[in-house]
Amino acid sequence: MYLTVTEDEQGAGLQQVAIEEILYMQFDNGILIAVYTENGNFFTVGPLRFWEAVFRKANLNFIRLDRGILANLDKIKVVDSDYKIAYFDDFISGATKRCTMSMSGYRTFCDVSGLKYKSKSSSDIKLIKGLSWQTALK
Repeated sequence: MYLTVTEDEQGAGLQQVAIEEILYMQFDNGILIAVYTENGNFFTVGPLRFWEAVFRKANLNFIRLDRGILANLDKIKVVDSDYKIAYFDDFISGATKRCTMSMSGYRTFCDVSGLKYKSKSSSDIKLIKGLSWQTALK
């Protein structure tokens, strides 16, 4: 399955991105949604709740982490339990793709992932404490 996206906000560079390559989608303004993949950032249109419903009906593993963020649960590798940040790589650096989560999004994430709040688990996802953006740059 593919999602039709553009390379910029004006609609240039129409292409298709495989849905399984999407890390997360973030609502940017009244009409555009930024689509983040490992290989680049793209744009699509529509309300985020529409895409959330589409992915749910297609049995895709996307979860609402915040009011404006829909993330691919299969791509989250590390979660900072203090700062509520999801990382999409095991090695954390300044270039690592990341997104924030609300408190309710974090709780939902933990429930869906089978993780305990603020504790380590045997899940494939690392749950760490206190790795802020500034700490991740070192």
